[in-house]
Amino acid sequence: MDVGDDSSIWRKFKFVVWLLLKERERLQAFRQSDGLQANGVPAYDAYASLVPNALLYFDTRNSAAIGITDAELSSRLSHLDVQAPLRLGFSGRLISMKGADHLMEIAHQLQKRQIPFSFDIFGDGELLPQMQKKIEECGLIASVRLRGVADFSSELVPFIKSNLDLFICCHRQGDPSCTYLETYACGVPIVGYDNRAHQGILALHDVGWSVAMNDVEGLADLVARLNNQRDEIKTKALNAARFAREHTFEATFQRRISQCMQILHQ
Repeated sequence: MDVGDDSSIWRKFKFVVWLLLKERERLQAFRQSDGLQANGVPAYDAYASLVPNALLYFDTRNSAAIGITDAELSSRLSHLDVQAPLRLGFSGRLISMKGADHLMEIAHQLQKRQIPFSFDIFGDGELLPQMQKKIEECGLIASVRLRGVADFSSELVPFIKSNLDLFICCHRQGDPSCTYLETYACGVPIVGYDNRAHQGILALHDVGWSVAMNDVEGLADLVARLNNQRDEIKTKALNAARFAREHTFEATFQRRISQCMQILHQ
């Protein structure tokens, strides 16, 4: 082991110690609090028992005004009745933590399984050149489109509401990403890895599917199965839209303010 290795191990050790000390401070602070607002199920499960009044919420930018309507959803779901190619999508930073390095492999696996599909990918990041190269090497040009960065409200949301059947979410980190609620608000169910945030939502609401972390073939198998069981996609799309309507930006903000006022007047 060289000096560089020793230095790296020492830095990691110090970081772990720092995290543990910060967690101890956090626990002490929560035990002295009258209430807690937890963004996402993992945080809620970890800390809700420490306070007398805990609120679970889900981060989202989606207002009620831009959520999918029943008419829009019905129109989009009709696409599933004609056995047209499944329309897959992803939006986010094209980095490993978001699983962007697996998107092209999933597309390649579906191609090998002879599953007709389209895959629209929005975002930018360090993996973009690698993904472009993979598209060419695997002959995915007709199926995969790298669409770059799109304006959230005027471009991305309208596209997802009208043109996606499934959102492919290979997030490795179990952070409470706003991707989940913003996708559900478009009436699109999510197929993704079983990180803690995704699993937390699925434990409460039937709005998608999960496979084991980094199981590219398992995810491709799941999409292949759903291609032949499209009513299941419809059911979860309806569930996703219903769930998101209960957790719009406005509704979430009001619940958080109401909890603060309740605690204030105790």
